[in-house]
Amino acid sequence: MRVPPIYSRKGWQRFLAGLSVGVVFGWLFFLMLFGIMYEKQITTMKEQKIEIYDLKIQNQTLLDDQKNYDNKDLEKTLLIKNIQVTFEKDKDLPLNSLTRHELKKDIQAELNDLLNKDLGSVSRTRSFIIHSLENKTLIIDDIKYGFEVKQFVLWTSVEVVLTVQLIQ
Repeated sequence: MRVPPIYSRKGWQRFLAGLSVGVVFGWLFFLMLFGIMYEKQITTMKEQKIEIYDLKIQNQTLLDDQKNYDNKDLEKTLLIKNIQVTFEKDKDLPLNSLTRHELKKDIQAELNDLLNKDLGSVSRTRSFIIHSLENKTLIIDDIKYGFEVKQFVLWTSVEVVLTVQLIQ
C-alpha cells in the first residue's frame, strides 16, 4: 500500500501555495505595524525625556534663584518663568518629529539662561538674543540647520517662533 502523492494534485498545490504566500504577507504586515508602533513609542519617549530634562533644569534654576532673592524683591519685579519654542511649518523643508524635538531641545537649552531673569534686563538684550538665535547652527544627523526668528514675544513667558533653514 502506498500513500497517494499530494503534490501532484492541482487543488493541494494551490492550497499550499496560497497558504505560504498568505503567511509571508501576514508576516510582512505584522512587521510593518510593529515598526510603526515602535516608532511612535520612540517619539513619545524622546518627547518625555526632553520635557523631563527641561523641567529639571527649570526646577533647579528656580530653586537656585529662590535662595538668591528675597521674596519681597520677587513680588516687585516681573521675572521670566517659561520659555516656549515653536517652528513655523515649511513646505520646502519637512522635518520629522525626532529632528524637530532635537532642534527644540537645543534652542531651549540656549535660552534657559533667561529663566528667572528680570524682564527689564532681558528686554534690553532682546536684539542680542535674536541675533544669537539666528547665528546659531545646529548639526543633527550630519545636516546643518539654521534659524530665522519670525516672532519673539517677551513677557513672563518667552515665546519664540522660528523658521528652520538648511545650511549647505
